[in-house]
Amino acid sequence: MTKRRKQGLILLALSVPMMWFGFTNFMSGTTSNTALAVGTAIGCTFGLFFAISGLVMLATKNSLGIWNPEDKNKDRGVVLASQANVGDSLVEKLSTADKIRQRNQAAVDNLVTKTTDNAIKTLTKKQKVKPMAKANTSVELMKREKELETRRKELEAMLAEVSKEEQTVEKELKSKGWVQQKDGSWSYE
Repeated sequence: MTKRRKQGLILLALSVPMMWFGFTNFMSGTTSNTALAVGTAIGCTFGLFFAISGLVMLATKNSLGIWNPEDKNKDRGVVLASQANVGDSLVEKLSTADKIRQRNQAAVDNLVTKTTDNAIKTLTKKQKVKPMAKANTSVELMKREKELETRRKELEAMLAEVSKEEQTVEKELKSKGWVQQKDGSWSYE
C-alpha cells in the first residue's frame, strides 16, 4: 500500500467521527450553547472535507496540480541543447539586463526630477501679495499679520504634501528593488 493510500484511509477514518458528531447534533437541533454550535459546524465542515480529500487520495495516483519534488522521472525546467536558440548566450542576457537597468534608472531619475520640479514650482509660484501699505492703525497691522499667518500655513501644508508624496515615491521605488545611495542617487539591485 502506498503512502498516499494510507493518508487517504487516515483522512477517511478521521472524517467518520467528525461527521457523526456534527450531523447528529445538527439533526437534534437542540443546541443552546454557542460553543457546541461552533463545534457542530466545525465537525460537519471538516468531516466532509476530510471525507472528500480521503476519497480523492484513494482514487487518484498523483497529487492534483502540485509538483512532487520526489518525482525524479520527469525533467521539469531543463532546457535541452536542441531546444536552445543559437543567440542565447550569457553575455547577451547580461547586456539585456544592463539595458533594462539603465532604462529603469533613467525612468527613476526622470520621475524624481519631475516630482522635484513640480514641488519647486508649487512652492515658488508667485501668489498675489498685497504690497505693504503704510499701516498706521493697529487694525490694519493685525489684518496684515493674519494674511501673513494664512500664507505661512498654506506654504507649510504644501511642504508637508510634497514631503509625503516624496516618501510615497521612495517607498514604491524601494519595493521595486531600488536602493538609495548616500549621495541621493538611486541604483537597482
